[in-house]
Amino acid sequence: MKVIFYLTILAGTSFVTQSAVQKEDPAPYLVYLKSHFNPCVGVLIKTSWVLAPAHCYLPNLKVMLGNFKSRIRDGTEQTISPIQIIRYWNSSHSAPQDDLMLIRLANPAVLNHKVQTIPIASSDVQPGTVCMLSGIDWSQENSGRHPDLRQNLEAPVMTDAECQKTEQGRTHRNSLCIKFVKVFSRILGEVAVATVICNNQLQGIEVGHFMGGDVGIYTNVHRYISWIENTTKDKGK
Repeated sequence: MKVIFYLTILAGTSFVTQSAVQKEDPAPYLVYLKSHFNPCVGVLIKTSWVLAPAHCYLPNLKVMLGNFKSRIRDGTEQTISPIQIIRYWNSSHSAPQDDLMLIRLANPAVLNHKVQTIPIASSDVQPGTVCMLSGIDWSQENSGRHPDLRQNLEAPVMTDAECQKTEQGRTHRNSLCIKFVKVFSRILGEVAVATVICNNQLQGIEVGHFMGGDVGIYTNVHRYISWIENTTKDKGK
């Protein structure tokens, strides 16, 4: 890929930077969901469990952790097959807009400095809180199909009232809206790879739809914590 991406935030959305040097930011909880279709991202919440958007339910899915650079090996690389995939609406018979799924790994992930779990938020985040949007990007040297670089960007949480004024914030259940920083320019991209980390906890995960402007819509995962805990209980750490 010839264009240098800074961070892909939503489907069809990217940020570009003026710097010609790309440095990988630490985000060891991110996992790359590799398939024959569009790239996707998930979050390692337990060594045997990944939380991801349900629209990432793709054929021949593989979970990749650790170092993503194919040309550099550092011993942290792990590729694990799913043994079970549970989509939220299959359990609750709710609408497909509840865009979450849990992936149970065939083998537990081995934790190291590039592979770490992250806890789910224990409460709703307060509006105005500046959170970290984490995603996977293409490095400058990568002209291949798969992203290989972790990137982070800070942005504030909007109020529910502001969120409800957006089309998708009004229609998507349990939504979380993030106001993107104005200093970045937006260009068309190819990957949907964003998560929202607030106070070192997973607060949101992207829903796969681009609203345009400077607002990102995410699923507020705290609202689903009972389902997540019940599903993963006694089925691996």
